[in-house]
Amino acid sequence: MNEFYYLDISLKLADEPDQLLPVFFKSCLERSLIKIFGEIGGQTTVDILKFDTPRARAVVRVPSDFYVKFRAATSLTGEFQGIPCNFVVNKASPVLLGLVETHLEYFKSN
Repeated sequence: MNEFYYLDISLKLADEPDQLLPVFFKSCLERSLIKIFGEIGGQTTVDILKFDTPRARAVVRVPSDFYVKFRAATSLTGEFQGIPCNFVVNKASPVLLGLVETHLEYFKSN
């Protein structure tokens, strides 16, 4: 079994935020984990491996034993810097190579 799970996540916002930085993106994910799962959720390691500011999209790594809880927490997130939002998981895989974006997928998302 793999130690980590990798997710390609997009942030859909109702309005433009003041700043969209990887640290704010990660902080929003971590707050969701704490809000839903308490102290145990807050102790989960969440790593941003790649961040695309123009598309508000990131590749995130979480421990595989916390993958399902992480997906639940992201689906229940409703706010980013006071702006209504939701996270969309575009792809998820236990292997990082599984998130490779094909040429057609890249142009479809733009």
